[in-house]
Amino acid sequence: MHIVLVGVEPEISNPYFKFHVCGTFEEVKESALILMPEYVLIHEDEARSLLPLAEEIPVKFVVISEASSLSSTAIRSWTALGASDVWLNGNWQEKLLEAHHLIEAKPQHFTMPEMNFSRTGERVVIAVGSVYEGAGSTHTALLIAHYLARYAKTKVALWEGGNHPCFSFLEYIKEGDFSDHPRYELNNVALYKAEVSEYWIGSLMSDYRFTVLDLGSLQGSKQAELFVQASVPVLVGSGSEWRVKELISFCREHSRVPQEYWRIALPLANEPNREMVAGCLSGRPVCRSESSRSVSSPGGYR
Repeated sequence: MHIVLVGVEPEISNPYFKFHVCGTFEEVKESALILMPEYVLIHEDEARSLLPLAEEIPVKFVVISEASSLSSTAIRSWTALGASDVWLNGNWQEKLLEAHHLIEAKPQHFTMPEMNFSRTGERVVIAVGSVYEGAGSTHTALLIAHYLARYAKTKVALWEGGNHPCFSFLEYIKEGDFSDHPRYELNNVALYKAEVSEYWIGSLMSDYRFTVLDLGSLQGSKQAELFVQASVPVLVGSGSEWRVKELISFCREHSRVPQEYWRIALPLANEPNREMVAGCLSGRPVCRSESSRSVSSPGGYR
């Protein structure tokens, strides 16, 4: 559970709570929009300047008061400004534990700090990258995310980590307007736009069973590093004979990395070309789609 703190320090030692300390209005807004925390706990000295955020972000803003006791009048004064509750500074941590003691009793798994990937366990990271610009990594990542959301019946995170951000324009096409929110909900897929850093994605991984990374072109060393670390790397290339060399070169460049987990995707390739590429990349599963209509998603992508 994510908890954003402003002006208060945590003393709880409990792996279920993930605390994020913020100091400015911008930091609080970014944290709340990306993490969608269970609570934003604000010391009363900072509360008046930050409570307007409660009108635009659907999370619980709780004021932490230094008073020795709380009157109904004091509580109403804060709730009128947007607070969902008021807790005393002397016992807010007990209130937090009390509010979620039933959930806390359930087994939880937080095994992916930062960008530390694992090929085992309940959390799966799927990295989609292409061997050249425009090969179709974003389209493929969207299809995978929507497929998982639909058939695994779970929320899926999709992070835009390439050099050509598209999710803001996708939101414009769907909603008819641009938004400065770094997170966009499309059916059961949470799209994190390009401005969301790796730090946040690493922090969010434990919230999702599946996290899909749209890395774009893998020409950059950082994108390639994230790709080879993923639970399931999906390499997007071309089935055209004159472009197979790029696929082979990338696999050879990373020959010291185990590639039995890799999946090679060839959008719009025909079966003879798929067989040709599979022969060149023996040991790595190669798949294709005959046309863009062969795979559909609940989000309307084909």
